[in-house]
Amino acid sequence: MELSPELRNRLAELRGDLLWGRLSGTASDAGWLGCGLIEAGLESDAVWELAGWALSIGSMTEVEPLIREVMVDSGFPPIDTQRTPWAVARDVAEGIAEGTLPIGQGADFLIQELRDKCDGPEEIYWLMLLIDDWADVQGNPPSDDELRDQARKIADVATARLAAMADQESRK
Repeated sequence: MELSPELRNRLAELRGDLLWGRLSGTASDAGWLGCGLIEAGLESDAVWELAGWALSIGSMTEVEPLIREVMVDSGFPPIDTQRTPWAVARDVAEGIAEGTLPIGQGADFLIQELRDKCDGPEEIYWLMLLIDDWADVQGNPPSDDELRDQARKIADVATARLAAMADQESRK
């Protein structure tokens, strides 16, 4: 199943909204997303049920459980923020790098929510510099590729940190 850039972007935006705990749009919007996914070839019970909301006047909170199921079915699983901060940082950074999470939403989450919880890793600091100080440092805004490359570095550091933590725990 090949998703159009429009569907991929909408799924990425929803993944970012779920990360931040604030779904935007209406149940009808979600229903039309379901219709688009069916048209693209993704047919699951959750997608069909979500498509049934296309002409609804309901709220996004009513369809949030369906949205979460559809996200998993479509390869954009919601990020569980209840895990260790390093695991969340890895998943957020991987989402940015692979394009399954909007760069802005993911980078903001890494900087605002996880930097201090992960003991301020240098890689997140460099991401901050790319975003905040680009005018002084580079003169041009960072490209999406530069931001994704930095996210890959954060994911690598998080993966290594999680492995070290697991190794340390196994020695106890």
